[in-house]
Amino acid sequence: MAGNEIKIVIAGHVDHGKSTLVGRFLCDTGQMPADRKEKIEKRCKKDGKRFEFAFLLDAFEEEQDQGITIDATEIRWSFGGKRFLLIDTPGHREFSKNMVTGASKADAAIILLDAGEGIREQFRRHSHILAMLGIENIIVAVNKMDLAAYNARRFAAIKKEAGGFLARIGIPPAAVIPICALHGENLVQKSPRMPWYAGKPLAGALLDLKATRNTGLEPFRFSIQDVYKSGGKRIYAGRVESGILRKGREVEFLPSGKGTCVKTIEKWREPGIKTAKHGDCVGITLAEPLPVERGEVAVGRKQRAIVSDLVRANIFWMGDQPLTAGRGYKFRLAAQEAGCRLVSVENVIDADTFEKMDASEDAIARNNMGDVTLQLDRPLVYDEFSKVAAMGRFVLVDGERVSGGGIILGDTRAGFPGREIKDRKVFTEKSGITKEARKKRNGHPGFAIWLTGLPGSGKSTIARELEKRLFETGVQVYALDGDNIRHGINRDLGFSSADRAENIRRLSEIAGLFSDAGLAVITAFISPFESDRKKARETIGAANFIEVFVDCPLEVCEKRDPKGLYKKARRGEILNFTGVHAPYEKPVRPDITLRTDKIDAIAAVKKIIDFLERKGKTGTSGRRDPAYEKK
Repeated sequence: MAGNEIKIVIAGHVDHGKSTLVGRFLCDTGQMPADRKEKIEKRCKKDGKRFEFAFLLDAFEEEQDQGITIDATEIRWSFGGKRFLLIDTPGHREFSKNMVTGASKADAAIILLDAGEGIREQFRRHSHILAMLGIENIIVAVNKMDLAAYNARRFAAIKKEAGGFLARIGIPPAAVIPICALHGENLVQKSPRMPWYAGKPLAGALLDLKATRNTGLEPFRFSIQDVYKSGGKRIYAGRVESGILRKGREVEFLPSGKGTCVKTIEKWREPGIKTAKHGDCVGITLAEPLPVERGEVAVGRKQRAIVSDLVRANIFWMGDQPLTAGRGYKFRLAAQEAGCRLVSVENVIDADTFEKMDASEDAIARNNMGDVTLQLDRPLVYDEFSKVAAMGRFVLVDGERVSGGGIILGDTRAGFPGREIKDRKVFTEKSGITKEARKKRNGHPGFAIWLTGLPGSGKSTIARELEKRLFETGVQVYALDGDNIRHGINRDLGFSSADRAENIRRLSEIAGLFSDAGLAVITAFISPFESDRKKARETIGAANFIEVFVDCPLEVCEKRDPKGLYKKARRGEILNFTGVHAPYEKPVRPDITLRTDKIDAIAAVKKIIDFLERKGKTGTSGRRDPAYEKK
């Protein structure tokens, strides 16, 4: 597939002329094989039917017999120096799932309306699906203007109503164009029967569309579809989902975490190519062969993707049975597939009335939309749709049928944007003991020392030594170690990005309570992401939060490997391991930086205590130990 190909889904109510439109596009631009048209004309004559351009597109005999489109048909079409993929989708409500499948891969959309019928239920439903899938390039084509006597007022009324509706749901149309697909009017050339229309014909308007989400600046993602051997080479075949693939580029395969660089790019009848762009289906060879399987995703180094078994998404459900918590489904994204189950539902919207419904039950009925949380049975690789569209769209399969589709909002457990705590009827209570009273009793204020760094950097060693020293000088202190917390209050959490975020959130709340009680609390957690540490600072309070960056090079940490975790991660026995598979974001402005490849734990603790005394955190009870000073 060409990298600059613009994918356009064609939607609309049944019998509004979608297949006819595509058939005319192909014929009027000389891109329909003559023998195919001849064959269809002969069959129509034999069956006593009038020839219709729609028959050129219908893939199944059942469709020709019934006069409807059942499956989504993809047609490549060129015009004006640009290449398009036209996706003709069904209009029947019963086949909405095929429409979602087709729309899930599109950059833009044409929505057809019948000039005689105007806006109907499917127009609203399809518009909401397109909005949900983040398709912002919308053209409304008002078809069958011949049956409305090419009336300008009729067109103006439909344009106002359709444009207003799309604007209200956040996708104002790029153009509203009057056409007659059957006679080819205002498709490729302007129609003399509609002189009152001053805009471009439909094909001209398509030339103005751009695949805005695929600029080449997006993070690199290459989805592996198959691995095979050819001419003594191991070729990893797949599709460039976003960004640019370059020969010699360093890549990392997720979720396995294996890394190497691209040796060659293989493309049929195009030897020696050095780059491939978004949408290209190519093969690659690697500098060192790796046991990579279908479904893995190659990403650029330092271009973080989410590897998680938890998905927060906006979904449109079309299954015969409601989407229900506890029932098993299949989750498909790119070449990946995993079993999944519904965890929770929020913000359900009735697709007919578009009103919010009661979300107290963990279920979504057929043809409704909603925000959901899905639990996968294994970690998959994905992105938020707003960041990498191709890796943020998915479908759900119930049994063997595609029954839902949606876009990924994120993997955090923190809830959905805009959902306020007051909705949950939860209130906070203040203690009757003031902070000053606690400070006077303890001899020092409450505060939190947040140790962050790579695995093996020395966080736990420093935390234990610091706790001992502060306790010996009279400070009321307690150290919260990551491993200990995971054996207790956080034993239900794994190591996905979502679980890590929840792990840090809970720790922040606990540390905040310790600090509020007037105690000194020390945390020793990797806490790899700046956003999570920022939230921890906000939870605990900036005045009581001391961020300590335990800075140690990865190669030193890996050489130490006190628990043997790096070795297991390199062998693929541990996934999503910070420093190997998952990134570590260094603190932007830490209060203290400790280079533990250059100083020992004793010197590191001394540096922290010196900082605490300068800030008045140890109070009057802090006492120096001469013996300790000499160490």
